[in-house]
Amino acid sequence: MRLPPVLGVLGAAAVVLAGCAQTVAGTAVSNPAQGIKPLRADDTDQVMIGPAQLHDIVGVKLQIDADQTRPIPGSSAVPACSALDAAGMAAFLGDKWLGLHVLLFTDGDRHDHVVAEAVAVYPDTKSAAAQFATGTKNAKACDGQRALSTGGDAAWKFTVPEISSDTVRWNKQQIGIPLDWTCYAEARLRNNAIVQAMACQGDDGGQVTVTRMTDQMSASVWELSGR
Repeated sequence: MRLPPVLGVLGAAAVVLAGCAQTVAGTAVSNPAQGIKPLRADDTDQVMIGPAQLHDIVGVKLQIDADQTRPIPGSSAVPACSALDAAGMAAFLGDKWLGLHVLLFTDGDRHDHVVAEAVAVYPDTKSAAAQFATGTKNAKACDGQRALSTGGDAAWKFTVPEISSDTVRWNKQQIGIPLDWTCYAEARLRNNAIVQAMACQGDDGGQVTVTRMTDQMSASVWELSGR
């Protein structure tokens, strides 16, 4: 059984998520040249993965612990890692989105699994790409850093093995505790949306989880786009 402190920033994020919710409306701009429809602000829910689907991916029953339609505020003790502290960070997703949804799941009192996902829809592909570039511009500088989590006292070591124009993969391992607790995460730029997932557990299983999640979220984006 895990102790509550190992939830780190995701536990702190749950408090933030539970405390504020706001819907932001807007209209996406189409790109006729590509023949791909932009996602609308209210498409976020169709991209998100629900508890039943997550059960199939993670292999355990999860419950929603926090649900919000605004990004998570705050910054890391190491500024270069602020955007990578959790799925749904304001430092990554910015404030130019039309619609946004962040969900946090846990396995209840067992504390063996914590999963988070986020999707943000922007006015067009150009603005989404610009925000993805902004959100990942410091990712390389975060690689190898050790920092306290946003809004918490857990210490983490960050590793960022992959950064490209449309994908970033990273993980953070909690340090200073007598057990293994690692959070794997991915973010992808898809059409006029950014999708993110993070999975924390006591082994490397989270790596497969986030890839399956972002694969599925990406497929949903393209389906909604008419691709």
